[in-house]
Amino acid sequence: MQVNSIDSLFGIKPKIAVLLGFGLLLAILLLDIVSPDDYRFVLFYLFPAAIITLNAKSMKVVIAALIISTLFENYFLFRDGYFPLYFTKIEVFNISIRFLSTLLIVWLARSLRRSQLRVNLLANTDSLTGLWNRRWARIMIEQAIAKLAEDREVFSVALIDVNDFKKINDIHGHLVGDQVLTKIAHTLMTFSSENTIFFRLGGDEFLIVASKVNEQQMNQMCSDIVQTVNRAMNDSGYPATLSIGMATYSEAPRTVSEILHEVDLEMYRHKTEGKNTQ
Repeated sequence: MQVNSIDSLFGIKPKIAVLLGFGLLLAILLLDIVSPDDYRFVLFYLFPAAIITLNAKSMKVVIAALIISTLFENYFLFRDGYFPLYFTKIEVFNISIRFLSTLLIVWLARSLRRSQLRVNLLANTDSLTGLWNRRWARIMIEQAIAKLAEDREVFSVALIDVNDFKKINDIHGHLVGDQVLTKIAHTLMTFSSENTIFFRLGGDEFLIVASKVNEQQMNQMCSDIVQTVNRAMNDSGYPATLSIGMATYSEAPRTVSEILHEVDLEMYRHKTEGKNTQ
């Protein structure tokens, strides 16, 4: 399960957008070639260059788009047999203006991309712990359901609750409570991988979404998490332990809410059976 879909700024996969941008560059060049000499489409090259820059993750792709755009913008000079040594001052000036204009558009598009990625990140992460938040958890579960329906790719979900967290806040104060949550989040992150993602739903509840992880593997992971976090809390002097409820899906459930409700019931069952257990 990939979280880099957050890089999709405008509802389209970045790779598709980049390919579309290069395709548009070629289409505009072909239009330029078949059009009468009185018609030039120089400004049109800026749009696909901006599309590529907004969606490309690699600066190499951005630089390639800048170079190709500049070459296409000036193709008629090479078509007519002009070479750099024979360019007049006005031709050099026009080429420079076209290059600088494209460079400016690329720089502005790249700045917009960075800003939008920061906004996306802030909208989908928990400010206290740095984990992904409830909103992104629902998106990831929806993707897991779709993947299961399409490719029969099993996935597991687990809900984590901090036992007696209210007492920690009441006795030791909210500052200590925040420290406990942050410490737990950092410990949970040691178990993260490409297929295992951790979220903070709010308060003292955390969630795990693990793709390609079956019931036995998820049970073992949850057991390891409880032992590791409980030990870390004890070593740090924090009176906190965990309860976890989990479920594995080999058939697509109907909704995200059903999944969250099921793991919530499982978590409370484990909590009532005895704390410090999974």
